[in-house]
Amino acid sequence: MSYCPPPLRVLGVPIEPPQVVINRVVSDIGAVARLARSAPAQLDRLLALGEEIAQTGRAVLEIAERLDKRADAILSLGQRLDARAADLLDLGKRVDARGAEIVEGANRVAGTGSELIAVLPALERAVEMATPLEGAIDRFGRLVDLLPGGAARRRAEEAAGAADSARAEASAAREEASDAEAATAQRRDSEKTDR
Repeated sequence: MSYCPPPLRVLGVPIEPPQVVINRVVSDIGAVARLARSAPAQLDRLLALGEEIAQTGRAVLEIAERLDKRADAILSLGQRLDARAADLLDLGKRVDARGAEIVEGANRVAGTGSELIAVLPALERAVEMATPLEGAIDRFGRLVDLLPGGAARRRAEEAAGAADSARAEASAAREEASDAEAATAQRRDSEKTDR
């Protein structure tokens, strides 16, 4: 550094020597130059940060728009689920009503089965009584067939067919009765376990 003389005072006002003033001006100009050299880099950095902030803002906006679309889709799905739940409740009520009808029908079938079981012995006796008569009917039919006209043969065949169908009906009734009895027993067992 160069030598600086002390400040002079003129009428009580300090006056700086020209060398000090020049040094200060040169120092200030150097500071301004340094600022001018570093300002573009700082401005570039500020612009880069501004662009990054703008990109981040756009990305946040895109995410918000996607979230908005997803929220709309979720609301739509919720409405569809609500409608389906209402449909399921309606279906459940119909199934419950149908189940009550089925239970009522099963009770009627069980009652009918009990009645068939009660009638079954009489029906079996009637079939047992008709079985020995079958041979007599055949013999009588052959006798009538020997007579002129032969129409009796058809009647005998019809009588034999009726006896066969009566036997088949009795067998079917016996099977239905045993099935109904088993269903009734099963229902009673299930009622006992429910209690």
